[in-house]
Amino acid sequence: MERSYYQRGRLRTVEQIEDVAPVQSSAAGVRWEALGPEVDAAALGMPEDCLEAFHRAGWVFVRPTLGTTRLVAEPRADGTAPPAGVLVRRQDGRYGIVTRRLVVQLLQEIPEEGAAAVLAELDLDEVGRLRFAPNLFEVDATAYPDALDASVALHDDPRVSLAEPSFQEHVPGRAAPADPRYREQWQWSNTGQTGGTPGADVAAEASWERTRGAGVRVAVIDNGFLTTHEDLRDGVLGTSGYFTDPGPAPGARPRFVPGTAGMPSGDHGTFCAGMVGARQGNDRGGSGAAPECGLVLLACLPDQVGDQTTLARAVACAADPSSEVPGADPGSGADIVVCSLGPNDAAWELATVLDLALASVARGARGGAGMAVFWAASNGRNVDVLEDEVVSHPDVVAVVRSTHDDLEDHAARGPAVELIAPGVDVLSTGGDGGYHVATGTSFAAPCAAGCAALALAVNPGLTGAQLRAVLRQSATKIGGASYDDAGHDDDYGYGRVSAAAAVQAAEALLPAPVREMS
Repeated sequence: MERSYYQRGRLRTVEQIEDVAPVQSSAAGVRWEALGPEVDAAALGMPEDCLEAFHRAGWVFVRPTLGTTRLVAEPRADGTAPPAGVLVRRQDGRYGIVTRRLVVQLLQEIPEEGAAAVLAELDLDEVGRLRFAPNLFEVDATAYPDALDASVALHDDPRVSLAEPSFQEHVPGRAAPADPRYREQWQWSNTGQTGGTPGADVAAEASWERTRGAGVRVAVIDNGFLTTHEDLRDGVLGTSGYFTDPGPAPGARPRFVPGTAGMPSGDHGTFCAGMVGARQGNDRGGSGAAPECGLVLLACLPDQVGDQTTLARAVACAADPSSEVPGADPGSGADIVVCSLGPNDAAWELATVLDLALASVARGARGGAGMAVFWAASNGRNVDVLEDEVVSHPDVVAVVRSTHDDLEDHAARGPAVELIAPGVDVLSTGGDGGYHVATGTSFAAPCAAGCAALALAVNPGLTGAQLRAVLRQSATKIGGASYDDAGHDDDYGYGRVSAAAAVQAAEALLPAPVREMS
């Protein structure tokens, strides 16, 4: 059955999978076994890794019975949304669970004190305010069958700027560390030690003669981190934190927990963090691109399932911790943010809430200077990068992966690819406390972000846009590609990141010293 909803001002459609009901298996008072037989991956047509991720997040898919239908259709006695939803397949082929949760923005002209009354008139229960944009709220539409119907019904209300469903979706890491420190890390200094081409690296050693990233804070957004890793712990900042799994409690939303106590661990995030800022000179493992930078580690989307609202909150929190922690210093936010989450088939629709968060930090972070946002493009073989509306966002630096021979590795391609960086058989920190070699754009993006931290360290006055331009203009043209008049190639972007050239270019933009009159 085809269903409609609005996203980013456009009417979109999804296919509702009939005769399947997603139910929160751990919901209090609900025994999913009594609601119908479980549906397996083959019957769903859903990839196994996606189904497993939904299971880890507490979702079970059953053939609906009368009891299931009643659970989905009727709000609880206290008026809150039930722990169930509908399964949909979006136009990009990806699956999502629709509940009654959506994101609503009211007109800016409506005063803050009047917003609650308007939400009540619209039969919307406020779950939380999203403070990175005016009059933006997470709500439960308990008076509507589900968030899709609410989105359509609210679209034409003159008081509503947007009303978008918060899809629960599988958002995995774009690669995972594989098998099994400095001389092995060809990405920083390639002498041919792994059989590659000498010099096919980011020239980190030359940049380290000038800076190692001290004073710059880099936020890494992922599913989890081993914050006690011997090569990371000394760089992890107190502004790190994680979002909890809300579970099936009525009206629940992911809660942000500041600090690292209880943070979920993860191989993927730990590897990414090591690419940015693994410590140097401590006789342990290898090194990150910016081994003296501060690491703001933000874990979200537990078990790789969640909504873009939580991802947007993480982006906003990276820039301004007070968006999640009342009383936190807004000036303690990160200077650069990098994320390597997203589907490997490239197709990923962008929700307005994440669009707003990205635009907000790109322009408003760092006291109005803005921050550079790096994101791993898809690992899918030669997929169209424009199908991924997140990574091709105009405020995002899309990064693909290069080999030790300075060649692209058949990841996403297209006009939105901005940079290429080492990401094939690179060595970094592992979630088991050790070190591993892995491949993925997931690791190219933090490599580029760490190099950006080096450039920002020598010229902290750079705006986010200037830093992005420095990385682009200083990149090395590789691969024998036919770069266009603007210096761009669909496979290589503007070239392979060069830390040394970026540092030099950033220094060249420093204001000329003012000479004192004698």
